[in-house]
Amino acid sequence: MRIKYIYVLFALVVVQITSAQDFTMKNQNKVMGTINPSFYGFGDSSKAGVIYSTEGYNEGSKIENRFGFANHYFADNDFSLALDVNSTKISQLGYSVTEANLHYIYKAQLSYEWTFNPSISVGYGNSRLDYSSLVFEDQINVLTGYIAGVSRDPVNIDNKINYLDIGAGAVVHNNRNMFFGFNLKHINSPETSFNSNASNKKDMFMSFQSGYEKDLNPYGQSTFLPENSYLYLFNSFSKQGAKTRFDLYQEAILGNISFGINEHFNKYDGFSVSQMGTSLSVFIEEIEVGANYSFDIGSKKVGGTTYNTFELYVTFDFNPFKKNRRGNNSRFYDMQ
Repeated sequence: MRIKYIYVLFALVVVQITSAQDFTMKNQNKVMGTINPSFYGFGDSSKAGVIYSTEGYNEGSKIENRFGFANHYFADNDFSLALDVNSTKISQLGYSVTEANLHYIYKAQLSYEWTFNPSISVGYGNSRLDYSSLVFEDQINVLTGYIAGVSRDPVNIDNKINYLDIGAGAVVHNNRNMFFGFNLKHINSPETSFNSNASNKKDMFMSFQSGYEKDLNPYGQSTFLPENSYLYLFNSFSKQGAKTRFDLYQEAILGNISFGINEHFNKYDGFSVSQMGTSLSVFIEEIEVGANYSFDIGSKKVGGTTYNTFELYVTFDFNPFKKNRRGNNSRFYDMQ
């Protein structure tokens, strides 16, 4: 009985810490709206996509995440609407959170070359902590290994909370090769505590982004590179409470194939974690399919494995002009 209460208390503490921080995608450079919704208006395009990821040391400690989005550009009114849904689950702790966000992105033409995309976001979040998903000592038969579906202990609680979330952001970009972004999430500091006698508000999430693209074969004269070859660099800095994070991406787009490397640096209350990743994607007409695998650098192994992340994504581009420029997968293809 005492062991079970300690386990429940431990799970609650871990979930409280987890729910106060945002899950950050590794494929930010592919779906930039995950880090800043203003990017849904980037390129005056309509798109949709999904991302699936798992991260952790082993199957028992995995964090599972699903993300889906769709956005549409209203050309006659110079604005975009986007909807995204994000679901994070830690099965071993019986914890899950689902967030749905609606974004409005406006297009302001600063000059022939530069465009400004401010955005506002309103979201709804639901967090659930299901103690019945946990497996305790009295459910395990040490002789047979059988795990009973029900604990004899009466402590079997489902708990959930709902909250409203507000955000705002902006992106400024030219029509050739460069952009800068800024975003704020959780401006209203939504309450996420499962304990009615304590507070666990989400800290404001602040992030900066920058991107640059260089044409590696501008005149199509290289015998080694496809005509549409680009070097794409994307960087972001994020801060949320005591947590800071740098994400750096270097990607080569060679016709209908892209590959790259990425680095991630996290710091939380004096504890630092560094990760390196590799990515590969294939463009099939207006569809891009890709994956990213990241692993810790210099961290200690747990159970013979290191902390790793695997993400798989698919995106669809509905821009009608995309069909006229097949094989050109520049991030700025529809602005040039």
